[in-house]
Amino acid sequence: MEHSRTRRGTTRGNGRAGSHPFLGKRIVVFTAHPDDEGIAAGTMYENHRAGGETFLICATYGEKGKSHLAKPVSDAALKRIRKAELLAAAKVLKVDEVRFLGLPDAGVKAHSAALFEKAMRAVMRIGPEYILSFGPDGMSGHLDHITVGKAARRIAKRLRIPLAAFTRADAGALSDERRKFFLARRKFGKYARTMPEYRKGDIKVHIDPAVKRRALRRHVSQFGPGDPFARLPKKVAAQFMGSEHFIRENI
Repeated sequence: MEHSRTRRGTTRGNGRAGSHPFLGKRIVVFTAHPDDEGIAAGTMYENHRAGGETFLICATYGEKGKSHLAKPVSDAALKRIRKAELLAAAKVLKVDEVRFLGLPDAGVKAHSAALFEKAMRAVMRIGPEYILSFGPDGMSGHLDHITVGKAARRIAKRLRIPLAAFTRADAGALSDERRKFFLARRKFGKYARTMPEYRKGDIKVHIDPAVKRRALRRHVSQFGPGDPFARLPKKVAAQFMGSEHFIRENI
């Protein structure tokens, strides 16, 4: 396991948390790949603004994310590239620390025991007040996402830490048509054959779209040098930019 501290965290408590259950607190955001943090990028930045501390745990280095590369590179080279991109994005988002678990991209499910053990150790060292991660749908149906979400749920239950799952603003974002769009562009991952039923969130975080765009632009290997949402359907892009949504999980 590898970790990188992006800044020294201090809990400022400036009152921006409002009614949100985790803003202004010590939180862990648990993801599968570099750029997954984009799902909660604005929330991480808002947590910083509210005086909280954010720790990002990423299960893999994303070495299979080759669908968008202009030129082929080795897995080892892509690991280095995507690690650097994630650290750059985390700096924009004021994340306090990034930890990589070093599991194989597109193969996390086969290493679920190691995932749980490594993540459990990391969470116990951090001592968060809240965990944010994937729900049963994995947002896109990616098996790595789903596996990480299951591990997060086990850890939250074992340690009695509140858990919130990433979700989208509406069920249309999980339509078959939109899912086919995403799958057509991601040839190197492994996805569930069917998508679970959409679950509406009960936590909404208003975010700064400019900060989110700035962070996601660090992932040049995945989005190219321009606007990371330029190739997405407008309705899908709009859902990501104004607010982020979560579901309080009963554990």
